[in-house]
Amino acid sequence: MSKPFISQLIIFPIKSLGPVALQQVEVDSLGLVGDRRFMLVSKTGQFITQRTRPDLTRFVLKLDGSDYLIMDQLTQNHRVLPVNPALGDWVDVTLWDDEIRVREVADGISAWFSELLNESVRLVQIQSTAPRSIESKYQTSGSQQSSFADSLPILLASESSYQAVEHHYGASFDWMRFRANVIISGAKAFEEDSWLEFSLGTVRLFGAKPCARCQLVNVNPSTGEVDKSMLEVLSRFRKVGNKVYFGQQAVPVVSGRIAVGDEIHVEKSKDALP
Repeated sequence: MSKPFISQLIIFPIKSLGPVALQQVEVDSLGLVGDRRFMLVSKTGQFITQRTRPDLTRFVLKLDGSDYLIMDQLTQNHRVLPVNPALGDWVDVTLWDDEIRVREVADGISAWFSELLNESVRLVQIQSTAPRSIESKYQTSGSQQSSFADSLPILLASESSYQAVEHHYGASFDWMRFRANVIISGAKAFEEDSWLEFSLGTVRLFGAKPCARCQLVNVNPSTGEVDKSMLEVLSRFRKVGNKVYFGQQAVPVVSGRIAVGDEIHVEKSKDALP
């Protein structure tokens, strides 16, 4: 019997902006290298996402050598964001319940975003010298911290799970609504919910908890249009208590490299949902 395998690898270099698809990627203690290491914040330091600014979907990213090219589809303005940019001031920012000390990206990119969004914003980068700790019950020997992800470092989901949602929704949709990093082929729908310890490539992961979803899944990642029925449909068959779940959040135990085509080897399982 064939094993499930990785069919897609995706990073979101700037939280809540466009995805970048990869064929292979390193995994470190913060998750997929390059994923959610940058974030836009307001002038008061509050994180900004598509929850309040669905028009962030206007920004698409692609690799430009070893850096990122950011394109504003609305104005056709573009900027290059180096993977290791020049940095400016230290800034205190808030991401959900976390207070994080980060650094602003220099070279005027904050002003560029501010002008396009008609709002004073800063682009900041997470710093290894000021880590964002995760809850102790989710920490592993390989990771005690996360990126600017909403919660834990890595989010994965299976193709069959997406297809099950499409069946209930009654139409296909852009899977980027759910912003997973690792998409799996060859697994049953929602099988990933039961993976407690598993390996892929040279990486080993702890399947810490299912991902509770919010209104962000209502945002069409191509247009920024909001369709409230997506979360409503999902809640009909994926609701436990007052939360709606899709995807599994994972924490690195052993870092390394993963690639499209790598098989998933499940070593320990758990009950699928809380």
